[in-house]
Amino acid sequence: MIKQITVAIITPTHDKRSFELGLELAKKLGCSLSVIECFYQKPPTFHFFETKTDKIALQKRKEQIKSELSKWEKAAAKQNVPIKTKFALTDSIAHWVIDYVTENHVDMLIVDYPKLSMTESTLYDDIINTIHHKAKCHVLTTKP
Repeated sequence: MIKQITVAIITPTHDKRSFELGLELAKKLGCSLSVIECFYQKPPTFHFFETKTDKIALQKRKEQIKSELSKWEKAAAKQNVPIKTKFALTDSIAHWVIDYVTENHVDMLIVDYPKLSMTESTLYDDIINTIHHKAKCHVLTTKP
């Protein structure tokens, strides 16, 4: 039986379909939902220190993610679905997601996969393949 569903947002350009699917499944199955969003830690412009512009861009991205997660928390509350949200700045998205799934005993992981450019597609294909092979739970990949 599925008791814990997690929606992992791993691409910078995503829509809310993965979240909506996770919310609907959690509601129908009577289980809890978590939404995790992670993005790559961008190396500083100058390799030895972060510039003011780097810090401002990072803060702006964090605020966007917090705002988005807050909206999703409200949507889940309206549906009476218990939800947890978390975001991370990481060097390895795949390993961070796998660690999260293991530590939180996730039964089903829903991963977003929107349309991407060829360069981005190759990178995210590798991430998703790693998650599919190493996550010890059911993995559902959503496409537009």
